[in-house]
Amino acid sequence: MPNSSERKQIIAERKRLIERKERLWVRDDWREFDVFKVPVVGLVLNVDNRRFRAERLWAEEQLSRPLDPDNYPDDERSIESLLLDRSHRLQGDQIVGTPSDDYEALKNDWLRRRQVSPFWIRPDGDVRNGNRRLAMIKRLQRESGDTGLQWIEAVLLEPTDLDEPTLLEMEQREQLTENFKIRYNDIDYLLALREAAVNRDVDWFDRGSMDETAGELQTMVEKSWREVLRDLYAIKYMDQFLEDSGQPRQYHRLLGKLERFRALGETMLQIEDEYPLEAALVLQVLFAAVRSNKTHGDIRAIRRMFKRERQRFDQLADEIEAAEEPYQGSGEPTLVSSPVSDSTADEDEEDGEDSGPEVTNYPTAQVARAFEVAIDGLNAAGQSDVLRILREIRNRLNALGEGDRLRESLETNDENAQATRDEITAMVSWCDQNRHLVEPP
Repeated sequence: MPNSSERKQIIAERKRLIERKERLWVRDDWREFDVFKVPVVGLVLNVDNRRFRAERLWAEEQLSRPLDPDNYPDDERSIESLLLDRSHRLQGDQIVGTPSDDYEALKNDWLRRRQVSPFWIRPDGDVRNGNRRLAMIKRLQRESGDTGLQWIEAVLLEPTDLDEPTLLEMEQREQLTENFKIRYNDIDYLLALREAAVNRDVDWFDRGSMDETAGELQTMVEKSWREVLRDLYAIKYMDQFLEDSGQPRQYHRLLGKLERFRALGETMLQIEDEYPLEAALVLQVLFAAVRSNKTHGDIRAIRRMFKRERQRFDQLADEIEAAEEPYQGSGEPTLVSSPVSDSTADEDEEDGEDSGPEVTNYPTAQVARAFEVAIDGLNAAGQSDVLRILREIRNRLNALGEGDRLRESLETNDENAQATRDEITAMVSWCDQNRHLVEPP
């Protein structure tokens, strides 16, 4: 593969001006740029592509080194796979995967309509917009030969004309909108939004700054102000969650978790406004929910619990604290790297959410049980059908009576056995207190 200097020379010597212009939005105004035919051999995939930033961190952890196509030729194949494939894995010294449906659609569209819009490139062939198309072309060249694939149309963006901050703004506007063909993966979208907010000097702990930044970004991402504000809060608490886990900025450990952090951000947005003195307690409960694999629906239920049944919420918080206490001082709960998801479902759908993060040094089972019991109680309290509630209770009691489950659980002589005895005692007491309702006078 040609190095940077060689690519720059190839493009300078072989580029051909064509008779058309490309209109781009630059610094709050439209500008027209010349379009050139440039050789594919002079182009390189951008390792800093924001479409796969979290996946890149994951890949570099697998490789135990940074991705560096200039010095490791196989790395361009790895980048290509991150852009086009699913089910990624390490094979030798290369990241490989299975071609995704999105890749097949992109390939078929290119073969049918050819190039629709020009790439954006720097003079050294670094592609700033069009990386997925270039990855697809390079793969097609290997698989089917390069007939008809040697040249592409591109806008040449000179550093003297467009500096990096300006180009970054253009890229964000182009790629963060909802009308692009392939959406960002979950965390990659939040990271791109985070970068845009940081470029506007957002103060993550000042509500006025957050409101103003959301207003500035809403036209860029084509969402409502409230949606952007919610996502900024998701970013704020995603960062705090990683810091609380002793793994700051290791975003690849949260792949597939966008909806959890959106729900968390929306919750904390409300709590900070309405209950600022209790925000820290609520946040720790929500972090425990994420660590114990609770869904974004569960996080919304916790918000309802806090607002409507404070006693139940406080009891839940106490149970979580008791479960976490033995682990205090043994090191932060550590997140295991999330694999790059096979799922192509829209995460706005309930069934599009991946499993929660795998966490070491954390009582996941005990904390998950505390959430499940508390949320079950919250849901039961909201039911008005008494007969349904009683039949659900009887179904569960019948399930306990199957085989020797209950007796065996009481014979273990551990904390769970004692807790089981306490629950049975409480149930017997409840039945004694309400026996008069069914006995004849």
